[in-house]
Amino acid sequence: MKVAESECVSEDFLLSKLRELGADSVYLEDELDSALSSSSYVALVNWVAVVPASIKTIASIAYGFSGNLVTRVALNALRLGKKVIVVPRESPLGEVELRVLYRAARAGVYVVPATVGFYTKPKTLTDVVDFIVGKVLDVAGVEHQLYPRWPTTRRVGEDMCSKLYGVSKR
Repeated sequence: MKVAESECVSEDFLLSKLRELGADSVYLEDELDSALSSSSYVALVNWVAVVPASIKTIASIAYGFSGNLVTRVALNALRLGKKVIVVPRESPLGEVELRVLYRAARAGVYVVPATVGFYTKPKTLTDVVDFIVGKVLDVAGVEHQLYPRWPTTRRVGEDMCSKLYGVSKR
């Protein structure tokens, strides 16, 4: 909730969006006594995504420290062989952050950086967000139509080069 507020999303708006998407419950990170905390609950899901994920949260997952509900759910998922996907929020990345991301990947975590695929010709901020969400869903194995796939964007290079540099690609 604190992150949402600092990024101009009110608690009411966030909760209404989550309910609109089908969430019937919302838990705070200190609610370790919630159903989500149990591996028997996590056994019912196919994947877990932490978006956005701080390096502290990713490090906790990578090194097995379940100090809050988010890291506990992620560790339960890893133990049960489920996919755990993180989208790191920090930039730039230094050696320490890269080591944490590497360790997380070695532990079985899928790291999906929030990078833009310009070959999709994003025109709005929504296009950029949809691309990143689409990449997370790709890793999770969920079908979607959030961004155009590569075969339909082959000629983008020429348009993009022209827009960015005023010349055609050769």
